[in-house]
Amino acid sequence: MSEAAHGRRGLRRTVAMGAVVLVAGLVPGTGVGTGAAADEGGQTVDRALAYRCVLPGGGGGERAATVRISAVLPRQVRAGRPVHPESVIVGVQLSPEAVADLVAVGAAKTGGIVRLTTLVTQDAPDAETVEAPWAQLSAPETAVPAQGAYTIEARGAVPTVTARSEGELAFSAGAVSLDLLARGADDRPTTPPNLSLACTPEPGEKTEFARVAVTAATAPATPPGPGPGERPRPPVVEEPGGPAQQPGRGEEPGGGKADGEASGKGDGRECVEEPPFPLEPTPAHGYIAGYSNVRKLGGAIFLKEPGMLRVNMLKAYQLLICNPPEGPYFAIYSDVRFDHRGKPQLPPATSTFLTFGFMPTTATVELTAVGPMEIVTHGYPLDEQGRQPEVSTVTGKVWIRLYDVKVNGTPLDVGPRCRSARPMDLVLTGRGYNDVDGRPHGYTVAGGGPLTATATLPDFRGCRAGAGAGTGAGAGEGSGVRAAVRAGEDLDRLFTASLSGTGNYMKMTQGPLCAPGSPHCPDPPRPRPER
Repeated sequence: MSEAAHGRRGLRRTVAMGAVVLVAGLVPGTGVGTGAAADEGGQTVDRALAYRCVLPGGGGGERAATVRISAVLPRQVRAGRPVHPESVIVGVQLSPEAVADLVAVGAAKTGGIVRLTTLVTQDAPDAETVEAPWAQLSAPETAVPAQGAYTIEARGAVPTVTARSEGELAFSAGAVSLDLLARGADDRPTTPPNLSLACTPEPGEKTEFARVAVTAATAPATPPGPGPGERPRPPVVEEPGGPAQQPGRGEEPGGGKADGEASGKGDGRECVEEPPFPLEPTPAHGYIAGYSNVRKLGGAIFLKEPGMLRVNMLKAYQLLICNPPEGPYFAIYSDVRFDHRGKPQLPPATSTFLTFGFMPTTATVELTAVGPMEIVTHGYPLDEQGRQPEVSTVTGKVWIRLYDVKVNGTPLDVGPRCRSARPMDLVLTGRGYNDVDGRPHGYTVAGGGPLTATATLPDFRGCRAGAGAGTGAGAGEGSGVRAAVRAGEDLDRLFTASLSGTGNYMKMTQGPLCAPGSPHCPDPPRPRPER
């Protein structure tokens, strides 16, 4: 694979197991065992290579760096036996100019994930090169010097490589990326908190760092080698902790790419979480407005008056090591409260719908949050366009109350306790990124933007016609509706049938927050809702 294939921002993300270069018919992995590769003694590898890195805030220029690879590999293995690099350390020494770039964005400490694309080729004519991504290397947080060079050192488990025929295996270094969480001298994350560095070997640099001899297998543990005129089969790459995967015809390896959520549960992703680091929250405030569809009625509630948000930003942060490597590498925790005249509510919203498709019904909706709503922002590695993606999830519970109901223009007293039988689960998601110059796009907690959700409206309880219902008063338009509802009549089933159910799309727009040092103080702008 050429260096040009990686590009200066050649951060073509190699997907663990799923996107390594494997072809149909590869033999299954043989498992990872301690020292499984050391058939005839080990060799200690220690190689320093010249690289060039692009840093955020570096003006788009490249900075010199030295990548040092240290590991223990076997000198020789039999075909069909895995080569398991052990005691792996990848260190990246940044030049003083690169350090100055880090200091310029306020970084006093950094820690995170280092990824090395390792290229493996077996000596043979027309041999295929496979990628064995060393993607789970963790770099502990260290202090950034005020001047001089700075070394970031990462350790972790790496994939095994199994050759299926005799011949020497050559290991070479490809692109290196560093996804770092940076803190300032005050221990608070920088803005943005995620710094991604893209590094490629210096042109002309010889990047091979190890060779392992592969001898013929003593038993037919693997299929025989290629016949005359056949292309050699590539080695099998196996991620640490699991067997090699063999995608079927027309099937994405590993069941497809995860969607970017960060739980690591049930989505094919596993994340190792460092303990959260608590911070003193930064108080902020802003506004939110938007729309919420009511699917059964084919209409929407327009939250026209922006509601006040009280936000505790940056309560804690956490480093993550995820497999596959496209997963998040840090999480930042905040929380938010509604504030309408001192109550944890959004301003009431009045909307009119055609109930059952023909009866105009107007109601005022009141949304009251149950305690603070949690905000988790996950940062992701730099993408191919040099952007630093982030996904924020706002999770909470909200009571829904109905009042001031009118059916065909006639008031219908539903009582003071007509509300959802339980709080509605609310999960809003905002997606954004910071560009190569650090400018935010889409949604960020501080900068605002669109938040979307698909909610389930619960059943309703406590909706009972008031004493004025069924009196016959107000004869004329709508009197039939009034007469049809008796005082004390249970209206729960009516509202449940009309409103409750799944698939109710919400789109809220948050404005930028007023926080210390923000240009949006003291009165941040009210957002204009997006349809």
